[in-house]
Amino acid sequence: MKTRRNRFLNIVLAFALLLSMQVACNAVTGSPVDNPTNESTAPSTADPATTGEPGTWLVMMYEDADDEILEEDMVFDVNEAELVGSTDQVTIVTQMDRFIGGYDGDGDVTSTKRYLLTQDDDLYNINSEAVEDLGEVDMGDGQTLYDFANWAIRTYPAEHYVLILSDHGAGWTGGWSDDDPESGSGLTMQEIDDALGAIVADTGIGAFELVGFDACLMGQLEVMSAIAPHAKYAVGSEETEPSLGWAYAKFLQSLNDNTAMTGRELGQTIVNSYIGQDIRITDDQARNIFVGGDYSADSVAADLSKDITLTTVDLSTFQNLNAAVNELAVALSNVDQDLVAQARAYSQSYTSVFGDDDPPSYIDLGHFVDLLLDSIDDPNVVQAAQQVKSALAQSVTAEMHGDEKPGSSGLTIYFPNSAEYVGTFGEWTINYPSSIGRFATASLWDDFLTFHYTGETFDPAAADLAVLTPAQSTQTDFTQAVEESAPATDAQITAPGAGQLTIAPLTVSASEIKPDGAVTLSTEITGSNIAYVYYYVSYYTESDGSYLTADQGYINSGDVKEISGIYYPDWGNEGVISIEYDWEPTLFYMSDGNEANDQFAFFQPTVYGVDTTGDIYTVRGTYTFVDSGTEIDAEIDFNGDGDMQSVWGFSGEDNGSGTWHEINPQPGDTFNITDEYLDFDQNPDGEFVDYVGGTMTFGDTPFTMVPYYAYSGSYALAIGVEDLDGNTTWEFTEVTVTE
Repeated sequence: MKTRRNRFLNIVLAFALLLSMQVACNAVTGSPVDNPTNESTAPSTADPATTGEPGTWLVMMYEDADDEILEEDMVFDVNEAELVGSTDQVTIVTQMDRFIGGYDGDGDVTSTKRYLLTQDDDLYNINSEAVEDLGEVDMGDGQTLYDFANWAIRTYPAEHYVLILSDHGAGWTGGWSDDDPESGSGLTMQEIDDALGAIVADTGIGAFELVGFDACLMGQLEVMSAIAPHAKYAVGSEETEPSLGWAYAKFLQSLNDNTAMTGRELGQTIVNSYIGQDIRITDDQARNIFVGGDYSADSVAADLSKDITLTTVDLSTFQNLNAAVNELAVALSNVDQDLVAQARAYSQSYTSVFGDDDPPSYIDLGHFVDLLLDSIDDPNVVQAAQQVKSALAQSVTAEMHGDEKPGSSGLTIYFPNSAEYVGTFGEWTINYPSSIGRFATASLWDDFLTFHYTGETFDPAAADLAVLTPAQSTQTDFTQAVEESAPATDAQITAPGAGQLTIAPLTVSASEIKPDGAVTLSTEITGSNIAYVYYYVSYYTESDGSYLTADQGYINSGDVKEISGIYYPDWGNEGVISIEYDWEPTLFYMSDGNEANDQFAFFQPTVYGVDTTGDIYTVRGTYTFVDSGTEIDAEIDFNGDGDMQSVWGFSGEDNGSGTWHEINPQPGDTFNITDEYLDFDQNPDGEFVDYVGGTMTFGDTPFTMVPYYAYSGSYALAIGVEDLDGNTTWEFTEVTVTE
């Protein structure tokens, strides 16, 4: 049967319920909530009960493992920490919520427990004392986070406090979803901000030495600004994280060996040990179980490190960094916004939490600035851009990224296209400024986005950088800044970067070809602001009069530009561009090495490379865990050589709650390919629907993309052009492939 197409639009409506709960003032107990005027107050003098001996550390691991994708990995993280264990100088505690019906190892715990971690050499069983069994606790509630940290700090006082939050993350929209209770929940970024402020104030610790996000997509200017008053240093990833997470045994051992280190040094150790020094890489047995075969440590580490990122930042520098970004926002408001849109379109980007119908909107701040410097010669922009680069270099104290994320500099910033702007600034329940009220108050970036898309001017003096300081840690009311950045109710939305592009009718060298032949499509594209040009192939199915999406790819401009390792096409500014594309009747299948198991799949291009071998393609589908039978939306990425790169699952329910995270496939798990049809049953103009396609079963051999001769029959061939705002225009023709 066919189902309505779900392109994961509005994934971050995951947290719609949370935003409507007005958690800003009531998420946690303690002094911020009891302050009726919402006036900021300085953190209190440290309570002697929460001040430990000099040189002592408390590491708090907030493990929201109530999730089938991550449960086993997070249990393993705790076991890694046990390899080191607590000492008289370093105390390690965790609160872990387990998933019902998921990973059945280590006793198949399903409740929430608090552990004081002690040393043992057992990698597969948690042998530490469970100091409390809380039953089922909602880890997606700010009160739960507050209660855990407050308990830990008062029970195990230390000089330095580290808080690590582990689960799915989604940048400024938050994360830490918990579907038990059944209603589902999740921590918004504002709720995390409020909880940390209350913890710091009520315990009197002054500030966390380090806050770490062992989660996806949290290495973001908005995220780090939200926690800047509450901590000295922070760690987060610009991109999604592999399932194994951080190398706990390595960095905790380093801390035990040198308790005189600072949060800066601990953060650097976390970054430097990431992936390569993880125990599931360095330990032969653990590695073979993890990857399902006998592979070398170097090969596994290299494979997992291709598209990773991880960053440590000095939060005391965030006033200067935000001040520099504010100056850039002001300077950019006085130049051609098409050039700004071009920099946005080609910036190093990361996994989208809003679906794949719009361009990714989490872009690398440093790479964005590099593109501005390459295309805009306005002296004010040049000066401001260089100041951002300088401030960013001061903020980022450690950074690593894989070869497939070459434009990464440490922090992302949110820059949506026009359609997503409309959603996150008004139409959707999830709202950008109100989700990160502290950043909205300190920054002019949200105001600039409104200017970029509506032309509404903003006051360059409106930003209040003081909210990023410890003295403002308990402030929770950011209403004024949120209201100021909102577009007027009658605002006319414009789309800088939109091209008003047209495509001339296609001419075709032949209307019929054999399977081993070729046909040339020719056309002219008129307009400006061209981002990408595509070819598209669909197969006509006579039985129901619909078209099966069969293939799509980039058409090279002939002039490829490169900034910081990111490639993008340069189509020039001539106004009229001639296009020729040679199509050889080819379809692509997913293969496990056994031809009898090959299944047709639509490989959609998602990353533009220097040539076709550098492109990345994605196949949508449904992933099923063999042990539990649980089904989730998923995607598999392939490189231009046809090799499988990674498998991604969407952890959430039908209401959209959840985020993306990498899956480590186990033998017997299956991937049901999604076939896409252009259907005319309900809409005479056509409507894309999804169809359950072939099934692939994971085993010892990674899947590959393999070419086949196209079926005989009628094909709709098209040329499409996408503008810098993400809008695509198509022109079609028909060709018959004979037997």
